Amino acid sequence: MSTEIGASQKETSRAPTGHQQSDAPAGKARLERIHKLSRPFWASFIIGAVSLLVFAAFLVNALDRQAISSSEQVMGAILDERTDRLSELTLEYAYWDESIDRLVTQFDEDWIDTTFIEYIYSDLGIIGVHVLDGENADRLHIFEDYRADRSSMERYGPDAGRLINRARRTEENEAPIPATGFLGSASDLYLASAIRMTTYDTDKITSTDHVMMFVRKLDEAALTYLSDKFQLPGLQITTEDPSYFQAHWPIRTEDGTILASFVWNPVLQGQRLLPPLALGLIIVYAGMMIAARVFLKQATHMVSALDAAKKRTERAKELLAHQANTDALTNLGNRWSFEQTLDALSAKADGTKEFALVCFDLDRFKTINDTLGHETGDEVLKYVGETLSSLTYPQDKVFRLGGDEFVIVFGLTDRERVLAVAKEAIAILSQRVTLNGHSCHFGASAGIAYSTEPVNLLRRADTALYASKKKGRGQVTVYIPDSTDTSAQRLPATETL
Repeated sequence: MSTEIGASQKETSRAPTGHQQSDAPAGKARLERIHKLSRPFWASFIIGAVSLLVFAAFLVNALDRQAISSSEQVMGAILDERTDRLSELTLEYAYWDESIDRLVTQFDEDWIDTTFIEYIYSDLGIIGVHVLDGENADRLHIFEDYRADRSSMERYGPDAGRLINRARRTEENEAPIPATGFLGSASDLYLASAIRMTTYDTDKITSTDHVMMFVRKLDEAALTYLSDKFQLPGLQITTEDPSYFQAHWPIRTEDGTILASFVWNPVLQGQRLLPPLALGLIIVYAGMMIAARVFLKQATHMVSALDAAKKRTERAKELLAHQANTDALTNLGNRWSFEQTLDALSAKADGTKEFALVCFDLDRFKTINDTLGHETGDEVLKYVGETLSSLTYPQDKVFRLGGDEFVIVFGLTDRERVLAVAKEAIAILSQRVTLNGHSCHFGASAGIAYSTEPVNLLRRADTALYASKKKGRGQVTVYIPDSTDTSAQRLPATETL
């Protein structure tokens, strides 16, 4: 009995030990199963986080590249606008009879000082004015505000000769075409426009063998101005390659070689979003739902930033287009806009519909500039523009062609109204007026032209205006062609106010 009991006790005492040995593998198996079940979750979690990181990096990079591309488009539009403005200015002075008389036929030093040193350099920012004869020898060399002895070719390098030779390619006795380009070096860079000097009288266009070149310097002050006005942070000229996150625009010489590049640091929305995105990724590791909401919010912000960048580019293009077609002083249409208007009218001309144009020229404007200063002269030009605009209908257009020459193109040709507008304009402009604190008395003369062919309007109006000037101040002359109208010399009767 005692033996059985002892055996039973031994079995009982060994039972717990056997149960513990059987539970240890089971617990380890459960841990392994839990670990295996967690592997897909952690794999999905890591894949999702990595995918989110890659997607965020892609969006940030796309946003930054879009910002860089938009900024480069703005820079291209700015350079086109600056080039066009310099070309128009060079064309105004090279395609002008008085320039031929004062610089080619004779050499009028007083006129040169007044026109170029006192006005072009001080008011228009032209640092260099050069006139070269048929042998490319300097006839006139003005650099900054004095006449220089150093040769133009020597100052600007070999590209100046290539630019001038391109300007000479204008067809003989045809309207000249400006040639523009960059001159100098990366450390001493210029934007230049050259054009063959040409006359345009009432009979014909006559080319000379002289070339006029206007030069603007792209120095630190000019770069700072462009950087501040058009949001191009850190704009500089360099020969080094730009970094991945920098915008750039190549500067090519006349033969196509890249001389240097404009490089700047555009505002990159993607880099601004990096800290929030990094915080979002940290939140993702803490909870997928919170991270997803943060990411969606930042993605929406990215889309808004892309749309805002696109709108800024469109606004910049509209602004540059407006500046290219508008006279900066009077806010009227400029010569380029006037030529576009004549082209549009020519397209509509059918040989029966008559068009009308009135050309105005101030009588004593030079006296105003010489005695009262250019600021008062500018106020006079603004006053003239406002006066002419106040006399026109919405379908009429007023332009300032340059200097003190203004033009009205009438939408509907009513000869009585055209003559009445010209008379009233002369009457108003002949009255004394106080501008810029000065009592100004200048007056104006006008020439009127009618034609079924818009291309003839300016030539005829100029002829009539010349007759008004010849007969005295405050005159209105209407051009009446003869039966052939080949010489454009015959002038009509003049009506005096």
